[in-house]
Amino acid sequence: MMTKLQRRRFWARIIRTLAPAVSIAVLVGVGSPVGASTSSIVALRIAKYAVATATRDNPSHVVTAADVSNSVGISTVNTSNLVLLINLGDVFGYSRLVLFFSSTTYADTCLNFPDTVGGAPKVIPCPRQARGLWDGHGTALAVSNRAIAAAAATGHAVSGADVVSAAKNFHATLRHKPTFLAGQGGKVEFTTLVEMSLNTKFTVNNCVQLPKTAYGIPFSVSC
Repeated sequence: MMTKLQRRRFWARIIRTLAPAVSIAVLVGVGSPVGASTSSIVALRIAKYAVATATRDNPSHVVTAADVSNSVGISTVNTSNLVLLINLGDVFGYSRLVLFFSSTTYADTCLNFPDTVGGAPKVIPCPRQARGLWDGHGTALAVSNRAIAAAAATGHAVSGADVVSAAKNFHATLRHKPTFLAGQGGKVEFTTLVEMSLNTKFTVNNCVQLPKTAYGIPFSVSC
């Protein structure tokens, strides 16, 4: 499990490898909040472009994860190369939250999108719980996929015992030992200790639904 600082350094290395540096540009028609940081300004620009995409579609619709992803990928809009870590619907309980990470300042920027057509997105303090759930989500799915692949290699669907074995390899913690048999499928709950800083530690729980069939796909569900 990476700490917040380790995660930021990791993404910084990825960005330097995959994305060229770009200069700061201004998107005509999008205002900038007085005193706002560069990341916040760019994040709002990305968000407003996504709103425009959704609003001018036929028919108009509430901003979706696809709208946000599209906006992030446009270099003249995302002029600071912000990385989209949490998109709409990625975290249970925070369905309208979007979180961007800057490799320049190592800072997170969060926005809330109203669940209405044309609603104005707003920069908000990043919810600590949401970041923790996102961190744990990746481990939970990685363990689940490892268990499914191991089971498929022996010719059967995943079982609770396969998940227990995979969790040990990842040093992941299961809140309850899963006991479902191959072909039954089942929900598994993972507990993750999140360390935001030396003085900020807390636990989060992520649940994953395991498939009944071999080679199936796991997916996140509400705990």
